[in-house]
Amino acid sequence: MKIQVKIVIFVLIILVIGFYWGFVIWETYYKTPRAIALIRTDKTEYQPGENLKIKIKNNFKEQICFSSCYPYLLEKKNGEWKSYPYGECQKRDLIENCVDFNKTKVFEIDLALIEKGPHRIAIPVCLDCEIGEEFREDKRFYSNEFTIK
Repeated sequence: MKIQVKIVIFVLIILVIGFYWGFVIWETYYKTPRAIALIRTDKTEYQPGENLKIKIKNNFKEQICFSSCYPYLLEKKNGEWKSYPYGECQKRDLIENCVDFNKTKVFEIDLALIEKGPHRIAIPVCLDCEIGEEFREDKRFYSNEFTIK
């Protein structure tokens, strides 16, 4: 009788462990990664003239590629988010940089000519494109909000 109870308890423990690992595998491989790119600035407040460091973590299931002319867009919040130009591109808009799935790219943006107030960065991307191709915007990802004082 004692051996049968031990066997039942052992089987229950194995089942619980099996369900737990099944849940972990489901969460890891089927629910995540979500189809996003995580875009984060190094701080949430900047002084005019500072450099903003931005990190792009590609959790999208495909390679994402960036425009050579406008790899990012600045948006200012005045009730709603509104993009504003930071220069004109004088060359063909090609793909020069890409980030593979589960990789990270970091770059800096000079804030010298940026207006004061709340901002975010929009990153237009081309999905599964090749370096040297003409850029086309397939999707757009956004950074966290930050403030220029």
